[in-house]
Amino acid sequence: MNRGILPDAVTDDAVVLFKACTHLRLTYEIRLATYMAKQTRRRLLLLLLPECSLDPTLQDFVGAHGIQVQRRTP
Repeated sequence: MNRGILPDAVTDDAVVLFKACTHLRLTYEIRLATYMAKQTRRRLLLLLLPECSLDPTLQDFVGAHGIQVQRRTP
C-alpha cells in the first residue's frame, strides 16, 4: 500500500497544511508534507489557531527543517 497526503493548498512557493487543534504533535502527515515541500523546492507552511501549542518534538522538527508556522484566527 502506498501512503501519501493531500495538502490543504499548494502555491508556487509553499505546501500548506491548516490545523485547527489546541495541541499539535509531529505526525506522519507533517513529515510527508515536509518531504513533499523539499522535493518540489517549496517551503512547508503550517497555519494554526492562535491557541495551538506545539509538542517539543514538533518544535525541534520545525526548527531543523525551516518550516514556517503562522497563527491565525478562523
